[in-house]
Amino acid sequence: MTDSASLLLEGGGMRCAYTAGVMDFFLDSNIYFPVIATASAGTLIGSSYLSNQRERNFKLIEELGSNPETVSLKRMIREKEIFGMDYIFDKLPREIVPLDFETFSESSTKLIIGTTDVNTGKPVYFDHYDTTDDLFTITRASCSLPVLAPSMLYKGYELVDGGVSDPIPIQPLIKSGLKKHVVVLTRNRGYIKKGTKLNWFFKRHFREKPALIKLLRERHLTYNHTMELLYEMEKRNEVFIIQPELPLQAGRFEKSIDKLIYLYEEGYQEAKSKAAELQDFLHMPEGIPDTVEADYSATMIPS
Repeated sequence: MTDSASLLLEGGGMRCAYTAGVMDFFLDSNIYFPVIATASAGTLIGSSYLSNQRERNFKLIEELGSNPETVSLKRMIREKEIFGMDYIFDKLPREIVPLDFETFSESSTKLIIGTTDVNTGKPVYFDHYDTTDDLFTITRASCSLPVLAPSMLYKGYELVDGGVSDPIPIQPLIKSGLKKHVVVLTRNRGYIKKGTKLNWFFKRHFREKPALIKLLRERHLTYNHTMELLYEMEKRNEVFIIQPELPLQAGRFEKSIDKLIYLYEEGYQEAKSKAAELQDFLHMPEGIPDTVEADYSATMIPS
């Protein structure tokens, strides 16, 4: 366990096969962190890491890529839901590739999951999960892309994908007290997110949710601003970034098993190639707090 740095995992749907490879390298190398922040699909990857289930993420990716229940245009027409959310966030983690919740719960690592409140437009973070129902519900909320999946009601909040309000949740990690952060991204260096061309649709579809409309309209600005911040922090040696050198040859909804396996191996090898630099970064003693406190923001749900 390193007490000197936190870990941040970007989402990105099936592009997170890259992240799965990185995390399996961390498990093989006995690299652990006191706190992890993530949102969207990165939440699935982070959960397996905490449960110490080597290769579980790879099995999840294989299942998601090969099963027609994962993505269905027919279901989108019938049920207004392109993803098989019940299958992905209930049957899959409970029956097909079960999460070891006991080991997950006993982990000394704190997992912060970001979601978005559709009524206020603010991020809502969770870091405590009493049951599998709590964890799977929050994970599902964090992965519920507006339009493509319904929002989730939980503890009085109406929640959607955490990546809408905070696509790369570095702020809760900064506020945790740690001064150094390892960041795993699923976009290549130099990637600049472009604005959506669907603002007209969002205005019509979410006309009673003005805060959500604004978030979707400005999402690219939030993403690009956060990346600028990360690169500045990298220059100050506060952040260590692991990301693809070139654009990943797979999209958010990738179904090709060959491409997903390639992404997984790419992530593993990228982390392996940076192992020596990472160890140097992790062992730097400056900025290590005595404890990690849950003081992220006003929208942090208390344990």
